[in-house]
Amino acid sequence: MITEKAMLAAVHISVWTAVKHDRKVSREVADQHGAHQGAGRYNKQLLHGAAKLEELRTLAGQIRQYFYKVTLPWSDEGFRLLPANFYFDLMARMREFEASFDQAVDAFLRVYPEYIEQVRPELNGLFREEDYPSPEKLRTKFGVKLEVLPIPTGADFRVEMSAEEQARVAREIDANVRESLMRGTEDLWKRLREVVAHMVERLNEPESRFHGSLVTNVLDLVDLLPRLNVNGDSDLNRFAEQIRQRLCNHSAQELKKHDLLRVTTAADAANIVAEMDGVLRGRESAKSEEPASADEIFAHMSAYMEAPTAA
Repeated sequence: MITEKAMLAAVHISVWTAVKHDRKVSREVADQHGAHQGAGRYNKQLLHGAAKLEELRTLAGQIRQYFYKVTLPWSDEGFRLLPANFYFDLMARMREFEASFDQAVDAFLRVYPEYIEQVRPELNGLFREEDYPSPEKLRTKFGVKLEVLPIPTGADFRVEMSAEEQARVAREIDANVRESLMRGTEDLWKRLREVVAHMVERLNEPESRFHGSLVTNVLDLVDLLPRLNVNGDSDLNRFAEQIRQRLCNHSAQELKKHDLLRVTTAADAANIVAEMDGVLRGRESAKSEEPASADEIFAHMSAYMEAPTAA
């Protein structure tokens, strides 16, 4: 059962925006132009050029990036599907992230008073002491939290109502779970297709700059994919292994240096993309003829086949 293979997780990160709506200036601008008071708003950048605050924002982005990397889409409320075999990896990494985040907050707060004095002349008449929280209050505006929940099932539904209504709600819950699982599998197909199609695009432009990530991004994904593939899609695993064997044997530097190697690898990658598209089209065709099973990809694969590749 999927409840034994995965769980739901959400990462909550808060960083002080250092932006303040100046109502007085907004009113003055509106009056100056004869506009309605609600026609616009003036937002002040309270700490322009605060390097330590930018470091915190960068770290927040890195945390989200890693979280999205090891999870799959689930809902619009921020929860994502976390395969059980990534749980301990994520917990360990989040402890590291939280420690780094706390250290970065401490480093920012130590120089916070200096940043205030630095922007005082820059803001000039717009500067207001009351716009700046005390260091103690400001600390509460930063945080990192990981939330983990079990996947809901219809069998868990316990509310006092008629048996018929209870069965209907249980079916809806199970249907929503299946739909979300499909979305996660679709996301894996999209990730895999995009990274290979990007390789085709770059290798077909011999004058372009090749970064090491051209190959390492592919290798990273095919390493992760079998663990993320909670639906056990055999075609996904098969393509991941093909890609590893056919596209990840040479570095980006080697591909740039040797024209024949670059051309043959580009052709190999293009063939794999075509093979993937063929499988997805076959699934779309099969779906139109008969109901698909819960372990298959049900919907919108054609949209992913048409999706633009990474730039």
